[in-house]
Amino acid sequence: MGEAIFLALIALHVLAATTWVGGVLFFVFAVVPAARAAPGAGIPEALGRAFRPVAYVALGTLIVTGPLLLWVIGVGPEMFLQARFWSDPFGITLGAKLVMVGLVLALTAWHDTVLGPRGLRTGQFGATRIVGRTIGLLSVAILLAGLLLAQGL
Repeated sequence: MGEAIFLALIALHVLAATTWVGGVLFFVFAVVPAARAAPGAGIPEALGRAFRPVAYVALGTLIVTGPLLLWVIGVGPEMFLQARFWSDPFGITLGAKLVMVGLVLALTAWHDTVLGPRGLRTGQFGATRIVGRTIGLLSVAILLAGLLLAQGL
């Protein structure tokens, strides 16, 4: 039973990570260039509205399954209070991943609630693009950190 739960959590986590990272990279490498080729067509806005609920479900799934996966492998909250945990390669990688996750969540909220609407009002999307690219880079780095954690590093 425990192994089935572990595998289900991994499957959900990987599916959600694939959805999030794939969506972000699709926006960076396909939607933004398409919008530049057809300015005023509303491409990013329409796709953003359509993808946002999917993205938020993926983020929510990651936020739930990540800690559950840690718990299943024996990393509980009490370990977070131990200095030696954070000096171990696994703890260092986990700490870096958690910082990046926090940044992605904050930047995504800023992108979706402040920068995007401001860009629509003013027609100036420079900051929105920079933050979107940053979210993309951080998302790939989080994915790589997850791969290291899966290897125990």
